[in-house]
Amino acid sequence: MAELFDAYTSKRVEGNKVKLVVVVFRRPWTTNAERSGNRFVRQKNVAEWRKLFKEITVFARCDVLTNASVDVFLWQKGRLQDTASCNPAVKSAIDGMVDGNLFIDDTGDHVKSICFYAPMKSKEDVMVFVVEGTKCYAVGI
Repeated sequence: MAELFDAYTSKRVEGNKVKLVVVVFRRPWTTNAERSGNRFVRQKNVAEWRKLFKEITVFARCDVLTNASVDVFLWQKGRLQDTASCNPAVKSAIDGMVDGNLFIDDTGDHVKSICFYAPMKSKEDVMVFVVEGTKCYAVGI
């Protein structure tokens, strides 16, 4: 993981409820950057974020979740991004969570909501994902 980004995780389990917090020290790439770039740059960004979040999910040994919500918080240095402009990075991160078997799929059947909070000023770029869901006991059905 360290060769891609610095990242930290925390997991809390209470009964069949699971809360996973992932902290990434990197400014996410944005919708505007994705539009102005080429497909090779996009492919590199997607691969990096997917790999990171797959590794985080596997490392955290999370159960498969359903009825999940994903909250995204940003602290940024410099000019603040628009609230949901980090959606390409978030989509890739969630795809990585699917690759790491945190979710069966990222459809509305398993991921009920994704909430973007307005970025706040900081001395460094920090992105926090808070994933809360219910253990899915019907995997494979």
